Amino acid sequence: MKVPPAQRAALERMRAAEHAAHLAEVDTLNARVRELEETNTALGKAIGLLHAMSEEEPAATPTTPDQSGS
Repeated sequence: MKVPPAQRAALERMRAAEHAAHLAEVDTLNARVRELEETNTALGKAIGLLHAMSEEEPAATPTTPDQSGS
C-alpha cells in the first residue's frame, strides 16, 4: 500500500504535534513531581521539629476537678 505524499506529510505533522504535546505534558508532570518532593521534604522537617519540641516539653500533668463541693 502506497501513501500519497500529501497524506504522509499530514500524518507526520500530526505525529509531531502529538510528540510536542507529550513533551509538554512530561515537563508539566516533572515540575509537579519536583514541587511535591519539596513539599514532602518540608513536611518531614516540620514533623521532625515538632517531635523535637515535644521531647523538650515536660509531660503535662492532668488537671483534676475541684473536689471542695463549692
